Amino acid sequence: MKINYKKILNYIIIVLLFSYIFYNWNKERDLSFEQAGTDFTQAYNTERKKMNLPILLNNWNNTHPINYKIQVWENPDTILPLHSEKTVVATPRAEFEREIDRYNLKKIGDKFYQVVIKYSKSDNLWTCTLRETEPPVKKGKGKGLRSAGKIISELTLEQANDTLKKYGIERLNY
Repeated sequence: MKINYKKILNYIIIVLLFSYIFYNWNKERDLSFEQAGTDFTQAYNTERKKMNLPILLNNWNNTHPINYKIQVWENPDTILPLHSEKTVVATPRAEFEREIDRYNLKKIGDKFYQVVIKYSKSDNLWTCTLRETEPPVKKGKGKGLRSAGKIISELTLEQANDTLKKYGIERLNY
């Protein structure tokens, strides 16, 4: 039987390449956002102000402290209407990529509504939507109005700001 060294060498290279990729992927995935340098907490509030974004308040809870790329903060208050959630996404190079703010409005009839405002830094683009969402989950049973919901209308940033003001919410909370 003739040994094909070229084939064996190719298999070894492939195994080493996949091992390296798997190792690095898990290494980055296990980093906390502080270790990865993607800590966009209150220290970045001055940067948020420059980008015309709402700041993070001290009493908000970070629900994903282990994830280096995506961080989610929730408002501990539950009385509607309110700015309920902020999601910040970082690039693998630990740079700010985009932010999503969710504002839960009052219940109207048996329906719940939410304004979602997304900002993409790379595109310098705002995307705003009004959505019908699921009712809040009872405390201790899961997260609040997290459902993506049914998009009712796309809004401009000005329309989103006006909608929030009608409910007594200021998007720029500083």
